[in-house]
Amino acid sequence: MKLILICALFVAVAYAEDKVDFISNESNVEYNGKFYYLYELLNGSKATQKGELKQIGKDQYGEAVQGYFSYPSDDGKVYSISYTADENGYRPVGDHLPTPPPTPESVLKTLKYIAEHPYKPSEKKH
Repeated sequence: MKLILICALFVAVAYAEDKVDFISNESNVEYNGKFYYLYELLNGSKATQKGELKQIGKDQYGEAVQGYFSYPSDDGKVYSISYTADENGYRPVGDHLPTPPPTPESVLKTLKYIAEHPYKPSEKKH
């Protein structure tokens, strides 16, 4: 799945412009599942990613990936995202990404009360 994401990113960059001018382009895949790639384009776009195969269960393996990409937008700003993707999902971080609103104080108080007063069913006697 992550390989498809990587390929899609390269295809998107290749078709984003008629001509892609690389300033730098490097990649490596090792026999043990570790890999990395990085590139920088003349238009200011950059990307880097590294990953490794890791054991997540007795006979289960998954990938742990960390990466970063940035690109100049038509509005004149440069947008950047760093991310981690592993058994816990894809987690991007960027200043322009939306964030959830803060948890209301009443909800925090309710959660604290529930934690301090766990539910204990009463014993019924016949």
